Amino acid sequence: MNRVQPPRRARLVRTSGAGRWPAAVVGTLCVLALLAGCVTVPTSGPVEHHAPAEQQANPGVDIAPVPPAQGASPGLIVEGFLHAMATYQPGYAVAREFLTPGAAEAWQPESGVEIYAAGFPPQVSDAGVVLTAPLVGTLDRRGSFTPVDTPYLHDFGLVRDAGNQWRISRPPRGLLVSQSLFTGSWARADVCFWDVTANWLVPDPRFFPSGTFGMLATARAVLAGPAPQASAAYAPALSDHLEVSSVTVGTAGMATVELTGDTEALDVAARRRLAAELVWSLSSLEGVLSVRVRGNGVVWGLNGTGVLTTADFEQGAPVPPDPGDGVYLLRGDAVERASWSEPLAAPQPLPGTARPASGLAVRADGQTLALITDDGTRVRTVSVRDGASREDLNGSGFARVRWTRQGELWVVLDRTRGARLRALRDGREVSVDTDALPAGRIRSYAPAPDGVRVALVIENQGRTVLGVAAVVRGPTGMSVIGWRQLTPSSWAKSSQPPVDVGWTGTASLLVLLGGSTGARVVGVDSEGAVATDARLNDTAALAQLASSPSGRAVLRGPDGQTWRFVDGFTWEPWLDRVAAVSLP
Repeated sequence: MNRVQPPRRARLVRTSGAGRWPAAVVGTLCVLALLAGCVTVPTSGPVEHHAPAEQQANPGVDIAPVPPAQGASPGLIVEGFLHAMATYQPGYAVAREFLTPGAAEAWQPESGVEIYAAGFPPQVSDAGVVLTAPLVGTLDRRGSFTPVDTPYLHDFGLVRDAGNQWRISRPPRGLLVSQSLFTGSWARADVCFWDVTANWLVPDPRFFPSGTFGMLATARAVLAGPAPQASAAYAPALSDHLEVSSVTVGTAGMATVELTGDTEALDVAARRRLAAELVWSLSSLEGVLSVRVRGNGVVWGLNGTGVLTTADFEQGAPVPPDPGDGVYLLRGDAVERASWSEPLAAPQPLPGTARPASGLAVRADGQTLALITDDGTRVRTVSVRDGASREDLNGSGFARVRWTRQGELWVVLDRTRGARLRALRDGREVSVDTDALPAGRIRSYAPAPDGVRVALVIENQGRTVLGVAAVVRGPTGMSVIGWRQLTPSSWAKSSQPPVDVGWTGTASLLVLLGGSTGARVVGVDSEGAVATDARLNDTAALAQLASSPSGRAVLRGPDGQTWRFVDGFTWEPWLDRVAAVSLP
């Protein structure tokens, strides 16, 4: 499955010579830490064992929980309980052995998960065993992650049972897991649903215990439908009369999903729709290469063979096709096109762009540019092929432009209230309702590769927040709904507020942090669950971050110097005198 890896640090090192920056290795900027396919195992604790490959959702290591030892001290009882909670078992039978009979009966491990910061072990004293730590996130029954930033204190209520053994009388309501055990024992599944137009698959990331249960939970999450906060942006679930009875995966990476219930009521179109969601969702898990769907024992032969891959549903893929290696730059009074694959080649000016501009965006297909010109009062579009241009919007306070996958042009206004976004669809302006967003100025707006979700940085009265929302499209307008703030306290202090944000995959964000202590770039999943840090030492400020779903990224400093993110996890100094940069 998609395993979480702890962050490693990186830096840019300035050397002598005309103020240029040489290539510097980034120790590991794991843009999507959850896509790192390796297993994190605690250095102490339970014995590990291997299950047969055909029964595993994640071929690798399962950590078997260990029951309490005879005569174990209060501290060891709590430590054993915490480790046992981090390994999924039906009913968590081993974890219940650490509890008193009454507590074991009342405990509800399936009610959710509380995740506390690593590095805060339980404190043992004559008064008992107490855990005091910052709480960094929670998982609900669906597996949806919510970032939190609250202090946590829990007394486990150690008492002696009838056999004179220490046991816990006050467990947490659900599971309580340290961040380090969470990253090693939970995995992210990009559960995919069709958007409300049924044209695009949109990931709704969830976190499940790794192993066989995580695969089963992923398939069941598809049938259950999207999380409620943004459900209006997704197509409704197909049926309430279907269940997933089992999911197994063979050594060749083919997952078999067994559906029961009223499967015969689904026509071919409905089966294709559900199969696409299952295939893309399960394929986000490590080790799954193909999927076979069986309805009440009968294989769905949707492609003639019954063995389905994401290629069978490429038209609705959550990431658009890669448009090529073009990088578009504002330099001087024109737009230039640079080559990502040939970074030493001189950028070429584009026809029709010779006018002062303050904002730039290239459409996802790489065929059309949008420019903010005339001191922020005009928005113009220019054909990359022949330079033909036209004026699309006029007004005032135009600050940023962005394209969506659907070909819409969004314009951010430099306002703190009222209309903060304007949008064009097929050359015509449509209304945009942003009432669900926090008050303040939109400093950065980054549509996701699927075009339905969006990441935003919003500043209000000196406080800057990062969040993700969803876009609901109607015939005459659009609404931004389901705002979720990605509380960054665990990976970005208040002295380093978010400045810019971009997507580098289906559920991967790069975040540029500023502040007086220097700039940083952080890779974080779109739920705010896990971040990886690339500290940029000796860099006082960075003005812009540009990225693409293919994983390319460019940084720009306030003096116009740029750096490109290259293979080998290296930020390499690139072009200078750049006023803005855009990647399709």
